Amino acid sequence: MAQQAIVLLAVVGAPLIAGVAFAEWNFVLSLTPQAILLTLVALRYRARAFPQDLRRVEAFVVFALIFVVASLLVAPPFMALGMPPLDAVFEAVSGITSTGLSLAVGAEDWPIPGHLLRGWIQWCGGFAIALAGLAIFAGSSGASLSMSSTNITDRDNLSSIKAQARQVLLAYVALTSVAMVLCLLLLPNWWEAISVALAAASTGGFSPRADSLASYSYLAQGVVIGICIAGAVSLLFYIRIWRDGLRLALGKSHVLATLGLMAGGVTIFAVVDLAVNAPSLVELYSGALNFLSGFSTAGFSTNEVSSHIALLPMLLLAMVIGGDLGSTAGGIKVARLVVLLQMVRLSLLRVRVPASAVTYLRDGGDKVAVDRVIAVTALLVTYLAAVLICWVIFLVSEIPPLSGLFDVVSALSTVGLIQGVVAPDLAPHLKVTLIVAMLLGRLEFIALIILCLPGTWMRRT
Repeated sequence: MAQQAIVLLAVVGAPLIAGVAFAEWNFVLSLTPQAILLTLVALRYRARAFPQDLRRVEAFVVFALIFVVASLLVAPPFMALGMPPLDAVFEAVSGITSTGLSLAVGAEDWPIPGHLLRGWIQWCGGFAIALAGLAIFAGSSGASLSMSSTNITDRDNLSSIKAQARQVLLAYVALTSVAMVLCLLLLPNWWEAISVALAAASTGGFSPRADSLASYSYLAQGVVIGICIAGAVSLLFYIRIWRDGLRLALGKSHVLATLGLMAGGVTIFAVVDLAVNAPSLVELYSGALNFLSGFSTAGFSTNEVSSHIALLPMLLLAMVIGGDLGSTAGGIKVARLVVLLQMVRLSLLRVRVPASAVTYLRDGGDKVAVDRVIAVTALLVTYLAAVLICWVIFLVSEIPPLSGLFDVVSALSTVGLIQGVVAPDLAPHLKVTLIVAMLLGRLEFIALIILCLPGTWMRRT
């Protein structure tokens, strides 16, 4: 864990530099102790060899701790900006998990470093911190076997994990750079452009404005959501385009399925919206962007999210599915949905064919390993169980059922869209519930559950 100090130092270092540049000294003081401590730890362990006998359970625990510790490290600056301690932790977790749920009051009046902080931690949490996890899992062959059940990346057998990590980071930086250029051209000022670009590339959703994207131009809204969609596609897809060409990249990925589901979903959403609400063209456009924001798990909004009984379930389903495996998006992921649908197809097929027929579960022409089936099933079960448990807590607390379910799914899928439940006056135990839900969603359940199990920490005799 100490060898990840350099990664955590990057998380707090950039906002610290921004605070110094704008002479926001209270903000700077809130980050200085963390920076000093992490620097000392990084220097102390800089020459220490990474353990080669790392077990799976140890790799999962350290990976989960990176997100938990990172959240605690960036909570103090939010308190310096005027947030109560629990709200500051909520904001920090929402940022590090790239969710975008916010309890901030009057955030538009924050100094520039405050907005850059929110964009930066979302960018780090979206994929950069996960790259530290790649290094952990590469520590031993035994630990790396666990990669198939995590959101870190979609394993590519043509390269080592460490080489793949460098490639993925390069693709992430390239996507972010394009996002920054576009936002600088379309948004009113440079610091808003950088903040929104960092959040969009990470499918985060924090915006410097209280109305999210609503007060930007229609073109800017569309471009920002387009960046979010690009971030919801597996980053390995961009690497494969460069290495193998577009045709082979499409054949080796679920990009067509991801974009096809988004296109089909937004078309059905728009048709239903026209039928039940008869919106103007602008309202239809805004509703479609909200739907795509939910599907990509970005969480930006262009107007109030529709609570119509015919539209809300569609948006909920989109949030549950999320983007592709290996992207910055949350949800159960399109690649896993494809496996689940193939399991249904295979079950129906085996009813019709002779008992002696040999049939396999396949994804894209390749046989699906048993370990992957177990991982997909385990994630689906834990996701649904987490939704049910969190929703029951909200129901017992007398939160309206549909609104409570929407905000719970938004937290678990790291989306950030709300139906009015998430607010500064939310009961403390419900804030804690959502904090846990956001961490569960970003860590894809297993890592955080392993971290919290007593058996993880007990010596077996």
